[in-house]
Amino acid sequence: MRGTLLLALLSVKSSYSREIETALENADDVPDTLQWWFGDGGCWRVRTYALDHDIHAYQVANSLQTTLELAKKNNHDNYGDIIKNQHQIHFVDCSNATELEAEFRQIGLAPRLEIKDQFVFWKPDDADYWTKSSPK
Repeated sequence: MRGTLLLALLSVKSSYSREIETALENADDVPDTLQWWFGDGGCWRVRTYALDHDIHAYQVANSLQTTLELAKKNNHDNYGDIIKNQHQIHFVDCSNATELEAEFRQIGLAPRLEIKDQFVFWKPDDADYWTKSSPK
């Protein structure tokens, strides 16, 4: 699957359903993430919640206005105070293990990409992530 992943690692760990958010305390803490996937299945915004391995994925309407620059601006405007770092990763084939390992090695992260039908997202740890709560 070809596409671009904008991956923002946040400086917090949280649970959407329990309405808890705390700062990361040490290097071993699993962070929340905010991600945007731009690929053949359209544009997707994905938010992971570390404390309960929850994921909220939204398909953003396909339009010329939904761009990588807009995603970066949205991240900055809404999460700028808690973005620890942000990476833009281009994939020719994200199912290719060699490419996956090389791309994530460059940014110092484990190559834990979860491939769904229309989008992909990076998992901050080896746990299973799935939608466990509904946005209010």
